[in-house]
Amino acid sequence: MSKMSKAIAVLGVVAGLGVAALPLSSYAADEPYSQSASADVQVEVGGAISISTDATDGKVDLEEMTLNNVSTTKDLKVTVSSNSEVGYGLTIKALTANAEGNGVLTNENGDTISSSANIAGGTSAWGYRLANAEAEGGYGAWTAVTGAPEEIHAHTAAAGDAEMEDVTTVNFGASANSTQQQGTYKGTVVFTATVK
Repeated sequence: MSKMSKAIAVLGVVAGLGVAALPLSSYAADEPYSQSASADVQVEVGGAISISTDATDGKVDLEEMTLNNVSTTKDLKVTVSSNSEVGYGLTIKALTANAEGNGVLTNENGDTISSSANIAGGTSAWGYRLANAEAEGGYGAWTAVTGAPEEIHAHTAAAGDAEMEDVTTVNFGASANSTQQQGTYKGTVVFTATVK
């Protein structure tokens, strides 16, 4: 075989291989090309809290009392619901206070009764006490309502206690001495529940 014949034979084999490889490379080029990327999805659920009372028409009516006597006392249930695993604090304050910082009840003529822990016949005062099963009569001592928030209950959630409903019973009362002017005395107390 001459050199020329050998060269043509080699070129023929190379050409044949090239043709055979062509469909393979064409197939590989048509294959989808992809890469991946990832992202974390994150959301934070904050501490949620809600508060309500069982006040009838939004008020605690201590009804009419006679002078030198103590009014009928009334319970108010304050319900706090929360998803906080660390609990909450509940405070009380008077919306309107006098110069001494004590909450006041005011009648239609502008006469007032100041909040005090001394609720008894012969004094003009109003205040609250907390339900306490261990105390005599089922309540703690009378306490004045002031214009500054005072914590009346602290709830620390137990492990896994992420959803809870808690009730605090607050008992209101008033008394009036013989110099207290006639009228319907009103004031507002504000309860605030704060997630810890």
